[in-house]
Amino acid sequence: MSLTRKNLMILAAILGMLALTACTREITTIVQEDPQPSSCFECHSDTDLSVLRAQTEWSESVHGEGETVFEGTRADCVRCHCNEGFIQYVDDPTRVTYSATSTPTNINCFTCHAPHSNGDFGLRVTEAVPMLNGEFHDLGLGNTCTVCHQARRDVAVYITSSNSITNRYGPHHGPQGDLLLGTNGYEYAGYTYTETPYHRTMNEDGCVNCHMRNVAHLVGGHTFNVSTYNAEEDETVYNTGACVGCHTDWPEDLENFDYNGVQTEIAGLLAELHALLLDAGYVNASGVPVTRSAVPADIAGAIWNFQFVGAEDRSNGVHNPAYARDLLQSSIAYMESLIVPTN
Repeated sequence: MSLTRKNLMILAAILGMLALTACTREITTIVQEDPQPSSCFECHSDTDLSVLRAQTEWSESVHGEGETVFEGTRADCVRCHCNEGFIQYVDDPTRVTYSATSTPTNINCFTCHAPHSNGDFGLRVTEAVPMLNGEFHDLGLGNTCTVCHQARRDVAVYITSSNSITNRYGPHHGPQGDLLLGTNGYEYAGYTYTETPYHRTMNEDGCVNCHMRNVAHLVGGHTFNVSTYNAEEDETVYNTGACVGCHTDWPEDLENFDYNGVQTEIAGLLAELHALLLDAGYVNASGVPVTRSAVPADIAGAIWNFQFVGAEDRSNGVHNPAYARDLLQSSIAYMESLIVPTN
């Protein structure tokens, strides 16, 4: 046998052994398949436009603007200013400290809803949410709103016998939940405080029943707007249709929310309190608190009530007319008591 033929036979034998060995190996190749549209249409059809409509409305909301989303990079603010912080609350409503995120995402559909986890568009928050002072009321679907729409400060703890005032003094932005529940205002000794409970007790779903009712251009639905400025028409749009369902005697010519003159009255009381605080040097012309130290509790309380009802709630008393009125009137009475008569 020639050397060449021997070498060819050896090579053939080696190749045969390799082939047999290869046959015992596992096949590890994974075939990648592109996601198919049918997986979405198991839940969504192209004839159900409700999700698209909600998203369109959301884009007209203050939440949808995302102007304060980067506050979520701060641990003290993350709970309400971005999606990640709100989910931290949902995972553990009793938690005290939160973890900031370096990449906050805007409040969006999946902040309040978890359809891919829960299988429906139910809300993540279903139980009543306590204010920081412990007060709570079951607002149904509106419970989600009060996670963030509260003062985040307990007035009984926040105001002491001697207070340092800065331009950020007072309840945190958005204390609508507190006012709706008729709580967490600064209440003066010897003064009787009343409230108007209807907007929570007669509305099964609290905030939602007014702010999402009567969907129209730029208001209602997932805009959550009860009023907004329409730049195209250069006019303010008021969603009074959200009111007439309960207020059956709503005047036909009333195009804003000054029902029974409530907003006019509260605006007048705010102006009166503002003048007193301004003259005493505790706020500036814009109503912003002025830096002061060693401010007594009752004066600090007047500043709190002015910020609470005016600058922060921003409904001009609509959320709870009687409680807003009493807080302002008692504050005015106290500030007037400090004025020394001139003879």
